[in-house]
Amino acid sequence: MTVDEHRGEQMRKTLHRAALSAAAFLVLTSPAMAEGMCATQEQKEAIQAFYADNPGTMPAIASQRLSLPEAVIVSGLPDGVAASAPADMFPDVWAAMNGFEAPTFLIMKGRNVFEIASTVGTGKPSETSDYYNIAYEQPLRGHLRPDLYTSIYAVQIPVKDDIVLRGVLFYDDTGGSVFGTFVGDEGAAPSEAELAKFSAVYDMVSAAESVCP
Repeated sequence: MTVDEHRGEQMRKTLHRAALSAAAFLVLTSPAMAEGMCATQEQKEAIQAFYADNPGTMPAIASQRLSLPEAVIVSGLPDGVAASAPADMFPDVWAAMNGFEAPTFLIMKGRNVFEIASTVGTGKPSETSDYYNIAYEQPLRGHLRPDLYTSIYAVQIPVKDDIVLRGVLFYDDTGGSVFGTFVGDEGAAPSEAELAKFSAVYDMVSAAESVCP
């Protein structure tokens, strides 16, 4: 196995662990969790203490460990580690992600988990429905409903040394992740070009009005 193959395998294992944890948590969620997706001060302290002891943990795993919706987890991360934007910024954020070189999408449907290596296809709103249509030009394609999303988070969570978990996550009103888009892997930083593109998306999200006070 080459170094690149090993790094890719490590990333797949991390996403797989996160996906299984998130799927288990989703079984426990309910529509009553639609409100209050911003961490309280007490929750922020608990979340940040958890990350101090468990650096680099995927938000889906932290969600299960702390028994909090994933959206609350990311809302409790420090400035500079997570930034949020309203869901109506979806078209701009999606278009900005279009330049990612080798992202991995993590998608959960009930207890089913999909990990898809695919660049971000071009998209546009449907002229006849509420769907946002993804062009049939990349492995990841289809029809999204961003009008049902409630928040967008960009995260850059320190793992160890100079390794950082970078991703863009989209949440609905249950506080669960609709899907996430991750760049890089556990073994090395993304290329300079990929890092610059992710930083541009992070800065875009950071400059928007935060979904939490």
